[in-house]
Parts: sequence; C-alpha cells; structure tokens
Amino acid sequence: MKRTHYLIAMIALLAVALCSCDKKNNDEEVVEVYSTSTTNALLKSFSLQNSPNVSAKLDSVHFTIDPVRGEVYNVDSLPVGTNVSALLTRATFASSVGQARYFLTYSKGGTVHRDTITYRSTSTDSLNFTGTARLELSSFDGTVTRTYNIHVNVHKSQPDTLTWPQTSRRDLPGSGDQVVAQRTVKWNNLVVCLVQSGNGCKVSLSDELIGNWDTKSLVTDFTPDVNSLAACGELLCLLDTEGLLHTTTDMQTWTNTGVRWRTIIGGYDTRLLGISDADVPMLDEYPRRADFQPQPIPAGFPMSGLSQLVTTDNKWTVAQQALMVGGTLADGSVTNKTWGYDGSTWAVVSNNYNALPALRDAILVSYYTHRVNTINYKTTLQETWLVMGGFKADGTPNRTTYTSVNQGITWSAGEACMQWPGHLPSMGGAQALVINRTFTANGAPRRVSKPVTEWEVPYIYLFGGWNETGQVFNNIWCGVINRLTYQPVY
Repeated sequence: MKRTHYLIAMIALLAVALCSCDKKNNDEEVVEVYSTSTTNALLKSFSLQNSPNVSAKLDSVHFTIDPVRGEVYNVDSLPVGTNVSALLTRATFASSVGQARYFLTYSKGGTVHRDTITYRSTSTDSLNFTGTARLELSSFDGTVTRTYNIHVNVHKSQPDTLTWPQTSRRDLPGSGDQVVAQRTVKWNNLVVCLVQSGNGCKVSLSDELIGNWDTKSLVTDFTPDVNSLAACGELLCLLDTEGLLHTTTDMQTWTNTGVRWRTIIGGYDTRLLGISDADVPMLDEYPRRADFQPQPIPAGFPMSGLSQLVTTDNKWTVAQQALMVGGTLADGSVTNKTWGYDGSTWAVVSNNYNALPALRDAILVSYYTHRVNTINYKTTLQETWLVMGGFKADGTPNRTTYTSVNQGITWSAGEACMQWPGHLPSMGGAQALVINRTFTANGAPRRVSKPVTEWEVPYIYLFGGWNETGQVFNNIWCGVINRLTYQPVY
C-alpha cells in the first residue's frame, strides 16, 4: 500500500513539472532575444502626429529612414515658418527593442536646453525639433544600442520663388559704351551673342558656361540686322539691312541665299521660318522642303514684335511643338494670341478664356514649376511656359509673369513668388535661354541607395532687351526657382 502511495505521489510531481515546462515554453515565445545583431534596435517607422495648430495633415508627411547612416528625415520640407518646437511623434520598433529615448538640444529664451524623454507608444510628450534630436533605441538585454538623428526639415526660404539675384547681373560680352542692338541664340551646343555698340559689331561664343566668352569682331561683306540673328540645325542666319538672308556654318564664311525676308520668326529643326518681303507677304522657310510652297499669312498672324519662337517636346503631340506669343499685326494692332507650329501648320492654340493680355516684344520661355500636394507636401515637377516682360497695347511695360501648364492653351497670372522683383528693369525684346548649371554636393545625402552628388539645375538667362523708349540694356540676368537648386535625394 505504501508503495502505491509513493507511485501516485511521483506521478503527481511529474505532472506538475511537465505543466511548468509547458508554461515556460509558452513564455519563451515572447521573451527577449539575446543577440548582438543591430536589427535588435531597429527603427521600423517614424511619423508626426496630426497637429492642426501647427500645420494641416502633419501625419501624412513621409519620413525616410536610412538605417545605414542612422538618419531620419522628411524629403519634402514643411512650409516656411512651420513651428516645430512642440511636435508629437509616432514610431514603431523591432519587437526586441526594450527602451527608446529622445535626446533633444535646443535654445529657448537665450538658454540652451537638453531634454531626455523616454518614448512610449502612448506618449503625449511634445518634442522640440528646433535644434538637434537623437532617438536612441536599446535591446531588452542592453547589448545593442542604435542612435538615429531625427531631422524635421522646414524650408528656410520660399522654395517656389523665381529669384533674380542682383549679384548675378553681367554686361553683355563685347559691349562698348552704348549698346545699339544685340541678339543671343543657342547654336550647335554653343551660345552665340551678337552685340552692336560703340566698339563695332562683336560676336561672342560660349560653351554654355556663361562668362567664358570667346569674343571677336564680326566680319561680313554686308551690313547685318543684328536683331534678326537666328539658328537652325547647322546654320547660323542673319538678315542684312536690305532683308537678304545670309547663312554660315563656321562664323567665318557667309553665304548670300538670295532670299529676301522682312521677318525671321525662328528656327524649327533644320529649317528657318520667316515672312517673305514681297508685295504680298507669305509664310516661308529656308531651306525649303521639296514639296513646300509659301503660304498666305493667316488672319491675326503677327508681322513684327512677336516673341522668340520656342520649340520643345511634350506629351500631347507627336511632333515637336513650337510656340510664340503676342506681336503686332499688319494693321498695327497688338495681339494676345499664342501661335503654335507642328512642323507643317501654323494655328492659334490659345483660347479666348484665361488668355494673355495683348503684348508685343514679350519674353517667352519653357521652364518648370512644382505642384505641391497640400496634404503631404509632396512636390511634382511640371513643364510650365512663362511669359514675362514686353509692352502692352498702350505702350506701357508689362511686369506680370504669366504661366501656362497646358502648352499655351490657357494662361494665368503666376503666383506672387513668380513675379519680377523690383530691381529687375521693365523690358521687352530680351532673349530667354534655359541653360543648365552643374551642382555638386559637399557630401553624400542621407539615403539608402546610391547618393546623388552631382545634378543639373536649369537657369533662365535673359540677354539684352530694351525699355519703352527703345534703349537697349547692357544686361545679362539669370534666374532660378529655389527648389530646383535643392540636392535630389531620390
């Protein structure tokens, strides 16, 4: 009997032991992992909590985490003036993280503050990101600790402002005491600037590094109409003061084509477009295609004072589209129309709604603006046509910049950040060329993939132009939208 009681007691003890083992195994499914792997202190996500008193939809702002460099940042900066001195955050970590602490250093009231705040999933502590912010994560056993630098980026200046720094102004190359006329074009990957002044007629070439000019006297056996300079394909073209068209491929030997025009409209691919000088003016081209015949001038087509012809590729048309705006008609009136050319046909592309004012000698350029998502502040680059300067029908200068994002169909006054600053003189007839500058980063950006350390920034260069009395400006101005100069990070 005693042996039987002994066996029962042993079985009971064994059962208790087995139950204890099962419970221990269950607990081990969620206990700390003891390892030196850095993934045990991994930050999985980071965001801001919504704070309507600070800025709309802060919880939609995307933050990038670079686990290699230990950097966390928002690629699309918050608007200028956003108050980041009291923000709530939201973060998720690897299950092996046992402690998360913020270390904040900032200046307030002339005093440097250093705060240490322990982060919890239900934390309501606001954080000051006006100085430096570090998030330190430690594994449960304390063997692994990782630190992330948190950057809540805010624009320091209006990013979408089209700036024209006064310090960027330069004289035209080869200019003398008084500039009488000038014309600048792109030709064979060069910028060609033709200037007539007290120094005679000078032609300057640059490889688009504006400022490195090779200047020499223009030698021709004809008197050039400097304002008619144009380029198409391999040809550089000039009218003389009698309207005869001359071309060159080397800037040394000029060929008289025997063609007489009253106006050069501009180059399209390898052809020059213009208006013939005849009893009945016609739309003409040089060299003419085999099946081409001069065409009658369409009703409402400008005869002079038109903007430069700008050609660009776009997603709406198969062939290149060339645009020009404004100008003076045969009856002396000034038009507000935008004309387009697709390689064979001219047509008015602008409608009668949201149109430009009537302008002559306007400045037209194909450039860029950014569309900003007001929910998450993400920006999208979009091709944008700009019309600047020129003169209204009553002869007064136009200082409003107009924009079109649909190939000149509709126009509207640009935002305040796109308008000319007070130091930029009113002008018409200037040539606007978009020329890239190469920017180089001082260091690799905070990112996981291959860093962008060099990128192209498109600048608008304005050459010459004249005021309402016809005085020619001895100026080269350059402008850029601030955001385009920012270092790309993705």
